[in-house]
Amino acid sequence: MSTEPGHNENKKDDGLPTVSKGVGGAGRVSGLLTSGSAKDAKGTLFRLFKNLASFKWIFLAAILLTLLASLAQILIPRKIGQIINLLTEVLTTKNALDWTVLGGIGLFLLALYVLNFLSNYLSNILMVRVTQKVIRSLRDQMQVKLNRLTLSYFDRSSAGDMVSLLSNDLDNVANTLQSGLTSSLSALVLLVGVVVMMISINPLLAFLSMIVIPVSYFMVKFLVKKAKPLFQKNASLTGLFNGRIEEAYRGEDIVKHYDIGDELKSELSAINEELYDSEWKSSLVSFITRPAGDLILNSNYVLLAIIGGRYVLNGVLSLGGFQAFLQYTQMLRGPFNQVLGIFNTIMSALASAERVFNFLDAEEIVELGDETLDPGSVRGEIVFDQVDFGYTEELLFNGVDLKVTPGEQVAIVGRTGAGKTTLVNLLMRFYEIDGGKIYIDCKDAKAYRIEELRKAYSMVLQDTWLFSGTIRDNIAYGADLSGEKDLADIGFERIKEAAELARADSFIERLPQGYDTVLTEGASNLSQGEIQLITIARAMIKKAPIIILDEATSSVDTRTELLIQHGMKELAANSTSFIIAHRLSTIQDADRIIVMDSGTIVEVGTHDELLKQNGYYAEMYLAGQA
Repeated sequence: MSTEPGHNENKKDDGLPTVSKGVGGAGRVSGLLTSGSAKDAKGTLFRLFKNLASFKWIFLAAILLTLLASLAQILIPRKIGQIINLLTEVLTTKNALDWTVLGGIGLFLLALYVLNFLSNYLSNILMVRVTQKVIRSLRDQMQVKLNRLTLSYFDRSSAGDMVSLLSNDLDNVANTLQSGLTSSLSALVLLVGVVVMMISINPLLAFLSMIVIPVSYFMVKFLVKKAKPLFQKNASLTGLFNGRIEEAYRGEDIVKHYDIGDELKSELSAINEELYDSEWKSSLVSFITRPAGDLILNSNYVLLAIIGGRYVLNGVLSLGGFQAFLQYTQMLRGPFNQVLGIFNTIMSALASAERVFNFLDAEEIVELGDETLDPGSVRGEIVFDQVDFGYTEELLFNGVDLKVTPGEQVAIVGRTGAGKTTLVNLLMRFYEIDGGKIYIDCKDAKAYRIEELRKAYSMVLQDTWLFSGTIRDNIAYGADLSGEKDLADIGFERIKEAAELARADSFIERLPQGYDTVLTEGASNLSQGEIQLITIARAMIKKAPIIILDEATSSVDTRTELLIQHGMKELAANSTSFIIAHRLSTIQDADRIIVMDSGTIVEVGTHDELLKQNGYYAEMYLAGQA
């Protein structure tokens, strides 16, 4: 039997179930992480530079300042060598010291130190500025992307993954951009400059010094190859671990009620152990590069000291030149240490950046039309014409036909997985149909922009959601803001009227701050029934021509539910309404009841008509009365 998305996509796992409710009856599988992060390091790096293009002048200024600082640093040892040669000449020849020459070299050396300091300082400031602008741009892109993603993306993803993307991954990219780019460039310039200076002093010693370059290169290449999968795994496990923690926190009551804390601890411990294992291995591979590099460089340094010392004694090389050469040899260590030490940070940042770009490349909602819609002119006629739809290749709906007249109240019932929620999801274009047409007032729904189409609907889901803020703002959130600036501009009279229709006004007035009561995260200071009444009030304030209630009263008592239905009748006097309900006693007064099974409409009629047919509906109704 075809099922709704939660049943299609929920896979059996060795750990605890991690399926949370999706839209309506749709399930949601947590976690969208895979181990395949940073597969295309070059492509990811190219995209990062594309994001830098908007701030290229600031970036180029930072690069030029980095080059100036590096050039100043390269010249400093040579000038110190000149001072040593000048003093050596005085000691060996007994000639008087030329203070003018010494002062000139000293002032030039001081200017190099000042230039090095200022250039580094300004370069760092500019790189911080560029980085934060790039990260802000990426956050803005991700925010826009969130509103364009298909619902199927959220069916496969978890809140923990999104939190990891917006925090850990972006911070990782930011830290690397701030320091990694300038450090890498500085290391490259120093490497080239130092080699040139060393050759100018003594080509043979320079050749011996550069033997370490190919050795270090192949060592780094080998270690990068070994470490890359480990960093990919780290990024994946971090997101997975965050997702599990998020679920455990949100489902704390369920965990305690079913006493599955030990099992949850075991699962988290297993993930944590795996994360620890991959973390220490990647850290070991990363940190072993520095002592290995030091060993190679120090061995080379000893060799140079012996040969260079002989050159000085033989008069082939001046003492100042030899001192400058040794200083350049030490400077050569710096770029190598930077390369050997920063590659792990860069690999980790590229893995994070690719996860961000994979999110930005995710499938978006496709706008098939560009027409606008005036909710006030919508009559509310809905027609399904030979509609085909499936969450997978197997169709759930196959040639479904349905016509709902303006102002009609239609109840949709059926067994779990019958396709009730799917029917209203297709109305809202949360998913695109595979075949057929859905008409609203004799016009193809695809002719409208999705944002415009949804102006015609007001929807209350069985999954309640309230944001941190006042009750007043939470109800006002459902109002049409097209003529207003923000939530504060919604009149209190409209908010109170919606609350009265939803039968929420009485309990709100009893709260100490009334409508100005601030809700905590997850609205934990209200009962589940009170939360649901506020979500219904939020839908009512919109006064949409088409109303969808998907198990909207599942968390309230029967008496309150009947009162809400009276309020709904007032609101829906001139509106078309779809009501999904499992308690059949609450939808007996509906104009029509649609009975679904396995994606097919099997019965249609009023309560009395369906009881007389003695079919699916009668069976469900009598089972509920038993």
